Amino acid sequence: MSDRTIPDGRAAGSLRFLVGSTGPLRVLAAPGGLDVPVRGTVIHDPGDPLPAAPSALLLLVGADVADPRTATVLRRAAAEGYAGVVVKCRGQEADRLTAEAERCSLAVLAAGDAVPWRYVDAEIGCALAAYGVGDLSPSAPAGTEELFSLADAVAALVGGSVAVEDLDQHVVAYSNVPGQRIDSLRERGILERRVPDDPGQRQQYRDVLAADGVVRFPRARDELARAAVAVRAGTLPLGTLWAIEPEAGLSEQAASALRDAARLAAPHLLRALNATETEQRMRRDTLRALLEGYGPPADEAASRLGLGQGEKVSLAAFAPDEGSALIAHLESSLVRYCAAHLPTATVTASARAVYVLLTWPSPAARRFADGALGTVRAALGTPVRAAVTRAYPDLLRAGALRREADDILRATEGGRAGAPTATAEDVRHVVLLNRLADELRREPWLRLPGVAALLAHDAEQGTDYAATVTAWLDATGDVASAAAGLRVHPNTLRYRLRRVRELFGLDLDDREVRLAAWLELRLAQR
Repeated sequence: MSDRTIPDGRAAGSLRFLVGSTGPLRVLAAPGGLDVPVRGTVIHDPGDPLPAAPSALLLLVGADVADPRTATVLRRAAAEGYAGVVVKCRGQEADRLTAEAERCSLAVLAAGDAVPWRYVDAEIGCALAAYGVGDLSPSAPAGTEELFSLADAVAALVGGSVAVEDLDQHVVAYSNVPGQRIDSLRERGILERRVPDDPGQRQQYRDVLAADGVVRFPRARDELARAAVAVRAGTLPLGTLWAIEPEAGLSEQAASALRDAARLAAPHLLRALNATETEQRMRRDTLRALLEGYGPPADEAASRLGLGQGEKVSLAAFAPDEGSALIAHLESSLVRYCAAHLPTATVTASARAVYVLLTWPSPAARRFADGALGTVRAALGTPVRAAVTRAYPDLLRAGALRREADDILRATEGGRAGAPTATAEDVRHVVLLNRLADELRREPWLRLPGVAALLAHDAEQGTDYAATVTAWLDATGDVASAAAGLRVHPNTLRYRLRRVRELFGLDLDDREVRLAAWLELRLAQR
């Protein structure tokens, strides 16, 4: 287990870390505490044999917390050295399970009933992977080779071609048994890896997904008779399994084999469903960790983010003028935009902005940001600002990337609506003044006492010494020009400047004092 920690001191790769870092989990029982190492997840149906996976978190898909068989699985998991189990209570009391957890000293966590298992698994895997802990290839089966073997085994028993499909009717696995019964529709689905869309077939899919067992369809036109069963993880539909019936019809043994095959296919489809989403989440969480200063080493992060060695990166940042309430909507809009225009981009969000990691030079990055900015403004219906940083040589400067992006966004606050993407070249002077203002707030002893006294006098007495000095400094000492701007007589201006020296001790003949005073007065007006 990695001993890497994040700033608040929680051990990365532990139950405590996962409960604190992922939304779907809450603790039902932790007799051994939460400082238990976690190395990955295993998706498990309580009716299947339990794989050996020490320190893994067991996701009990389809388990009933009140069922004694679930407590039996808990005991087996404790014996195998699992870090804990995750269940869904679904409105039931988990007293029996938590009592068993206390007896065998195994943690029990609960996921939200409304959260799909694939999201629970993805959240845990990404929380681990983003900090270089755990494994994104858990012990549960996850490839398609096993699905093809399963399809072959069922086809050999049934006597007809078998296909496993996801919810979008993509053929993810199919049988290839010599002599199997097949028709033109199945052949086309195999060749195109997707079943042709047909209104009549859409109703068939609805019937299969609504049924608890095998659904049979008679021969129609050029289609041979078929039998199908839904593939589910608990109540979560994942896809369908189809078999062409033999001429003699489907035997009870074959129907039973279809039901068993659907149960065996569920972990594979669940993993397949997770694959793209898991990678996106891992990239998102890795980038966020880097930008916040506690991610994995730069070389490891670059690999996770799909970057080549030494590849230059820049950051595009977007922020709504209305603040953090629209961040989630903005992030979603940018994810969709990137999916269509730049699938390799990584998008992540903070409390105030959404960031997109780019590998383009600044001019191209700015063009990308301008296009995205127009889209998200239309989607949100509210002003949104965008910034693009300079290109940095590698991810070792991730913190500097974010500071530059945030500085540019801050410098454009209150700007005109519809403004294009800003870069450091556009607002460098504003960034400089903001940084100086920040330093004066952090270290108030740096302020000139005379300027502080002058501002206090104006506030208490209603005088306008600050405006007088600022106008004179803006005019680079030209009394006539400054007086005209203030609409006072030049002698009045000269008198006020003498009083500034007498009352506040400001030596405006000293050019460095003039510069410091001008900066403070300008910053005080912002």
